[in-house]
Amino acid sequence: DQDDKVKSLGTLMDVYYKSVGRNSLLLLNVPPNNEGLLPAPDVARLREFRAALEAIFSLDFALGKPCTASNSRGGDRAYHPGNATDTSAGSYWATDDSVTEASLEVDLGSPKTFNVARLEEMISLGQRVEKYRLEARVDGEWKKITEGTTIGRKKLDRFETVAADKVRLVIEKSLACPTIRSLGLHLDSGRR
Repeated sequence: DQDDKVKSLGTLMDVYYKSVGRNSLLLLNVPPNNEGLLPAPDVARLREFRAALEAIFSLDFALGKPCTASNSRGGDRAYHPGNATDTSAGSYWATDDSVTEASLEVDLGSPKTFNVARLEEMISLGQRVEKYRLEARVDGEWKKITEGTTIGRKKLDRFETVAADKVRLVIEKSLACPTIRSLGLHLDSGRR
């Protein structure tokens, strides 16, 4: 009987953050039964998993918010900092070729509460970022909330819940000029 081996929602979420959230694929290992159907307990858990993901990622506090950057490629609107918070899959913020250390600041307008950052590079141009940190302005003071090495296609960073009115992505080291496709901020209220 496999019903007692169904992974908990907490386990699935942890696997998601450690696979999809680190540039990898998620392998669910849910085989069909002898009739070619997925077992009902697995289907129920997968629906619960999907609902949890939608609850977290359907609201992005950074979406459409104004951005500024320490550098923007040639001042060209095609590489504007605001591209990192728009909905276009084809737009991105980029610096001049000679700039491999830069920062991108997002003004949230008022304090927003979040504990997950979603970072994406324009992966069709290659994985470039080697070291970064994310800072949040809390009560007028900047504080580091997370840091990492590579970003790649998608990086999900979890950290202690903060309420901040601005965030700043600081690219400390990059193989070439950084190309940030997306920066999102989310709240995982069921943090396991």
